[in-house]
Amino acid sequence: MPRLEDIPPDLIATSVSRAVVDAVARGGETEAIVLRALEGAKRSLGLADGPTSPPANPTARATALPPAPTPAPARPIVTEDDVLDAARGGDELRVPPGALVTPLARDTAKDRGVRLVEG
Repeated sequence: MPRLEDIPPDLIATSVSRAVVDAVARGGETEAIVLRALEGAKRSLGLADGPTSPPANPTARATALPPAPTPAPARPIVTEDDVLDAARGGDELRVPPGALVTPLARDTAKDRGVRLVEG
């Protein structure tokens, strides 16, 4: 049986969300809904104790989804390594518009005489 700590957080979130939606759709008292949601999430993550049974809602899917792709950074990042690479080839580093230049990259550029040029 897998450990919860070993399951990717996005898979946990997806499984819990589906389990809650399925439990609420079946209706009932709040406590019963919460218990159904918990059991459904445990079942879909392979964490259920004892034999597993299919979800009571026939349209529910108990299959695990592949992890979501890691989102790309919202904007480019210029690091110390970028500055060091530029220093080997000249005295200028072109920085994409709106890029985040790390403080260490700025310090290294200053120390190595590399101009950071946006564009």
